[in-house]
Order: sequence, then C-alpha cells, then structure tokens
Amino acid sequence: MPRRHRLPRTARLLDRAQFKAVFDARRSRGNSYFRVHYAASDAARLGIAVSRRVSKRAVDRNRIKRQVRETFRLWRDKLESLDYVVVARSAARDADRRVLKEQLEQLWQRFSDEP
Repeated sequence: MPRRHRLPRTARLLDRAQFKAVFDARRSRGNSYFRVHYAASDAARLGIAVSRRVSKRAVDRNRIKRQVRETFRLWRDKLESLDYVVVARSAARDADRRVLKEQLEQLWQRFSDEP
C-alpha cells in the first residue's frame, strides 16, 4: 500500500495511557454496531478495541479493525480534533463490509465539522 494511503502513526492512539484518558473522559456516542468514546485532543487520532467477546476468531476481529481504520482515514480531515476510541459490539461480527462502512460513516458524520 502506498504511504500516502496509510494512517500515519501520529493519527493513532498508541499506548494504554492514551486509551485510558479517552475512557476516563466518559463521553461516547454509538449505534448497534459500534460505540465511539472521545476526548479533547490537538488532532483527530484513532484507537480501536475489538475484544474476543465480539468474536473468538482473529480473522473477524481484524476485518472489523480494517474497516474502522479505512473509514477513519477517509474521514479524518473532516473530523473534529478529538481522540476517538472505537469499540466494536457483537453485532459487528456478523455484518458484512458494506453495512460496517455505512454504520461507521454515520458515526463519523456526527463528529464531522461539515454540516
């Protein structure tokens, strides 16, 4: 994948302390597939949590994470400067790629600077 299409390291939450800061802010929005926790930041950054409770199969968890990263990468320039932690719910395991993309885009729209 060309570098320009990747999500840069500066756009990711990387350690436990960063995730904890977002969860401690106690602000979230969600739908039946995902819950997005968020906190103030200098730039839009992403963290992803897909537990084994969502799916025991790593291939399912990785598919969900890929979809989250891809939609965030496309929406990142339009999003408010916040740290986001996307937590997948069990319903996401059985959803196909198209449904996951639609649900994630609805969530990103809520955080968008554009009307």
